[in-house]
Amino acid sequence: MRAETQNNVDAIQKSLNLLAQRMDYETARYRLEEFDARVEDPTLWDDPDAAQKLMRDRQVLVDTLTMHDTIKQELADNIELIEMGEMEGDADIITEAEEALKSLRDKAAQKELEALLDGEAEALTRKAIDLALAGDGAALRLCLERIAPPRRDAPVAFNLPPMQTA
Repeated sequence: MRAETQNNVDAIQKSLNLLAQRMDYETARYRLEEFDARVEDPTLWDDPDAAQKLMRDRQVLVDTLTMHDTIKQELADNIELIEMGEMEGDADIITEAEEALKSLRDKAAQKELEALLDGEAEALTRKAIDLALAGDGAALRLCLERIAPPRRDAPVAFNLPPMQTA
């Protein structure tokens, strides 16, 4: 396996380790079983707000587990494809699997970033607003760009001088 490909594999594994750590992968299946047991409780919807929170939390856990396991399986599949391509001398299979690993690396890095920021978005937003209100120009610009982003779909009209030659 080439060094660049091995670096991609290492980066994906690093992202998977961080994702597993953030969701406490060792206990995630047990927590999902607990959620499922609570969902089956006939009194669940006696408190609609608590029930909705429970269902959201359960779905976040399911989505996170599925995403982690999907990335892990895609990694294993592409490593196996590269090994098969090397044994058979098939450069096309190797190239295809290496490209898939690059894409998977980017996807895993994005999911890693999302996991790091999970639960912190509200606090970060509040801090940016507080800084903007205190006069921080960069924070103010960030807030304004999120509240009223520059329009890219509105046409801009302006006069051009007449052309003399083509």
